[in-house]
Amino acid sequence: MSWFIRFLRPCNFRYYMTREICAIKILMKLHDPPNMNVYPTPGAARGFVSLLIGMAMTIADVPMMAIAMPGIGADLGLGTGPLALIMGAYPLVVAMLLLPAGQAGDRFGRRRVFLVGGTLFLMGALLSALAPGPLLLAGARMLQGVGAAALAPQALAMIPRLFAPVAQSGAFARLAMTGSFASVCGPLVAGALMVAAPVWLGWRAIFLAEAMLALAVMLLASWRLAPHDGGTAGGSRPAEIASFAAAILCLVAPLSLGPVFSWPAPVFLLLAAALPCAAVFARMTAQAGSAALIPPTLLRKPSFCWSLVFLLLAVSAPPGFFVVLSLALQSELGLSPLQAGLVTAGFPAGVVAGSWTSGRLALQPLARVALGTLLLCGSFLLIHAILPGLTPTHLWPLRAGMLAAGAAMGLTVTSVMQLGMWGLPKLLAGAGAGAIQTMQQVSMAASIALSLAVYGQALETQTGLEAAATMMWLQISTTGAAALLALVMLRVSSFHQQRTEA
Repeated sequence: MSWFIRFLRPCNFRYYMTREICAIKILMKLHDPPNMNVYPTPGAARGFVSLLIGMAMTIADVPMMAIAMPGIGADLGLGTGPLALIMGAYPLVVAMLLLPAGQAGDRFGRRRVFLVGGTLFLMGALLSALAPGPLLLAGARMLQGVGAAALAPQALAMIPRLFAPVAQSGAFARLAMTGSFASVCGPLVAGALMVAAPVWLGWRAIFLAEAMLALAVMLLASWRLAPHDGGTAGGSRPAEIASFAAAILCLVAPLSLGPVFSWPAPVFLLLAAALPCAAVFARMTAQAGSAALIPPTLLRKPSFCWSLVFLLLAVSAPPGFFVVLSLALQSELGLSPLQAGLVTAGFPAGVVAGSWTSGRLALQPLARVALGTLLLCGSFLLIHAILPGLTPTHLWPLRAGMLAAGAAMGLTVTSVMQLGMWGLPKLLAGAGAGAIQTMQQVSMAASIALSLAVYGQALETQTGLEAAATMMWLQISTTGAAALLALVMLRVSSFHQQRTEA
């Protein structure tokens, strides 16, 4: 174990802390505007409030929907398959359109695209509240995803235009804190809304609240944000954007559609179509060079490519687990949405604590990834052992397990992101950050679809909590594989370092 201790020992605290801060700043900036050094007017800086609220709105949506899923299923008479389709529609569309929306802001103006995104999010929330069935609800959720994809990159990229260089660090920090706060409060707010709403309104109150919040954001943004005409006329070609979106759709959509329709032949054809779509995108990427959505130079960075692998294996695990646990707690134990939100709130709270701790560990990113994935796998094993024996009066073991898993997740995701951004030149920082965020959304959609499919299959022979425990083997295996991969990479890196020293 000397090789592992070698990488866990403090190396240079000041150096790694400086790199951590730089990586977070770069990760937040999806695109660099041409006039970063221009000091804004005080009126423009006040528009930052609308950006904060808009970003929080898009982040809080997924944990809020996790609490609402049991109510939606009971009201519309849906099983786990249709619920997976509804739950996965939002992150799937966000993953498809996040990078193209960022370039749309460059070309057409960030304020304009931000307002359009907010309007689409508002319309999607209203249609979701009025949806009479699962198909219309899934379509409305996709419309919300289009709006969220347009909102998120503009909120991040407008900070350099709104703030002087000396104040940008604090603005990025406030944006990150707002996102963490939204993820913590999302389940609690959703539970409180469902408990306080009339019986005939139920889960629809969540979408009405999102619509009102989106309306407030749009009014505030149109009043406070200064117009921005956009600075670039180029960008990726429509065919490249279409092939990128089609490849993601063909890869992830079958995971949600298959269980709903008993895996018909068209689902497999859709999955097979991912290969030609990916081939077309790869060819156009090579032709576009540095102007591509994902520049080829970026994929030649080993640390960046490995970060995408860790995102897929480890960071994708919790979203599906979170949704299934919310379903099991409400359907099996009879907890109210607010009680379920209070039980699961420990996870996002732990994420905040783990992210804060990660920046203060004097370890290189790969060592922190290994440590975080090991702790995350151990936390899932603990929760797996706790679930079958849970009772409504004995929930504190699960609360402790959720807090531990959240802390491990915060440590892991922060370290993986820094590993991906480590050593990237400034010209590739925006594309790298966008690709990482896109992989997060793809992993989230895949995790939700697979977890609900396994949970639905296990429900045929097991109780709700036992089925949730069975489903957790999916999370345990992926995080365990990520931990093993990180340890092997550390061992190989240590071996090469010893040979170099010799």
